[in-house]
Amino acid sequence: MNLPPPGRWLALAIALASSTACSKAPSKEPEHRETPMTDTAQSHTVDGYTYTTAPVEATLGPHRYAFPANLYDDQMGPAVGGGIGLTLLWPDLQAAPPGTRASRSMSDHHRAISLSLDYIDALPIAELLPRKTSTEATTEDGSINRDDPRRRLDLRNAGTPHFGLTPYAIDEARMTRFSEAYAAQRGTPPVRMPETDQEWYIARDTQGALATFITCNPPQDGREGLTVQGTTLVDDPDVPVATCTHTFTDPQDGLSVRAIYPRVLLKDWKAVEDATRVLLARYKLR
Repeated sequence: MNLPPPGRWLALAIALASSTACSKAPSKEPEHRETPMTDTAQSHTVDGYTYTTAPVEATLGPHRYAFPANLYDDQMGPAVGGGIGLTLLWPDLQAAPPGTRASRSMSDHHRAISLSLDYIDALPIAELLPRKTSTEATTEDGSINRDDPRRRLDLRNAGTPHFGLTPYAIDEARMTRFSEAYAAQRGTPPVRMPETDQEWYIARDTQGALATFITCNPPQDGREGLTVQGTTLVDDPDVPVATCTHTFTDPQDGLSVRAIYPRVLLKDWKAVEDATRVLLARYKLR
């Protein structure tokens, strides 16, 4: 594996902090669009370091991969400590050209879909999504918090499917009963701001098991902070960007994948999954 330069870690920390921010200022950037990579032999030198498309090995549990360097989130290679971070650019869902991470425009920043890949061995991979949509793994038996309808799929109400996903809304009648029981036990009702309650979306496999779990920030008065105009994401400077956290698994290899992207791209959730699976198959060594 090629070791990154010493300054990589500070740059990575700054990049991660930037990529998880949910709000933004109005963009006054010049017209610029970072084009997904098509030439597999590109290289670009920035501040004395040459970024390339050369394969860099990474490990997930017993599995080894050789992803192109520019596909990693810092365009160098995997971070220390386990897990793999990759970045795809919407709408093509391909890697950006090497060496363009630091100069990415705000528009391209919003188009960047962050992928976190982890090998799961602490529990059977089939149990991961059920645990994420339940309170049993995070609360003690008998705790009032175990009955929180906001955190349990089985206590939410299924809505009308769209985009191939089923939305699950908070059951307000159950929420009222939970708040009353919580206040009786704790002295005050649970803190809640309905306008920030997370939206939940679910997809199941052909056997009916959970296959996809997505949570999103709700729009503000129907506005998501970005609008799609063709292949461009246009800022709405008066509204924070609503984002989604999208979790799915690769059962065969015991992998968990978490994708983060703007809510306005929720319509492309299946394309994100398909593109990720293609990458895993294409660059797997063993």
